Amino acid sequence: MSTEIRKDLDELHPKVKSLALKLLEECKKEGLNIKISETYRTTDRQDYLYAQGRTRSGSIVTYSRGSSMSSYHQWRLAFDIYNDVPGDAYNLDILNKAGAIGEQLGLEWGGSWQGFRDTPHFQYTFGLSIADLRSGKRPPEVFDQIYEEAVKALFEKKIINTPSVWINLTNIHPKYTQGLIINIAKYFNKKVVSYNDAVQELADRKIINSPNVWLNTSDFPIKNIMALIKKTALTL
Repeated sequence: MSTEIRKDLDELHPKVKSLALKLLEECKKEGLNIKISETYRTTDRQDYLYAQGRTRSGSIVTYSRGSSMSSYHQWRLAFDIYNDVPGDAYNLDILNKAGAIGEQLGLEWGGSWQGFRDTPHFQYTFGLSIADLRSGKRPPEVFDQIYEEAVKALFEKKIINTPSVWINLTNIHPKYTQGLIINIAKYFNKKVVSYNDAVQELADRKIINSPNVWLNTSDFPIKNIMALIKKTALTL
């Protein structure tokens, strides 16, 4: 039975690790002495924490059972922080400031949850629920920095409204991709009305090479969506 605390950022998904490092960097700029207290948790570790306040002494610290893989820590998508000041590790004002910084970076902060607030906790789920993960769905193993910058460029031009949806790209419904194509086409030509017209507009502008790929499918491969967004960003 392993209940040891793990703090190694390398045990996190690469994207989550990069966000954790960015959070530490931005907190340091604001004069906050924030450190990582925990990253990946084994099932035994999560069950050990779940027992606290129930079958073990102490206050309740989690509502997620390890045996049911209910914590994002177990999926390497979450980490906890603390204020590295002796006797003041969980200063609420400090954690609130770190939480605000984390949310600006795109992290989900436990301090913003309704009901049970977990102020040291941050996670990045790629839009996947625990049920999704249990069913076998997984986030991409690598992330593309150039692609993320392209998404941000389209957001700045108001072509897309929610960057996280396009950065995560786990559950994109075809209608969202069609809406994206229309928005891109309208950015260049406000006279575009229909989806077919939008595809033709982007073909004319050499943003897409094979119009039939976009016209004859109800399910767009993620690689095609990423290529479209990158090419658009270069054309803006």
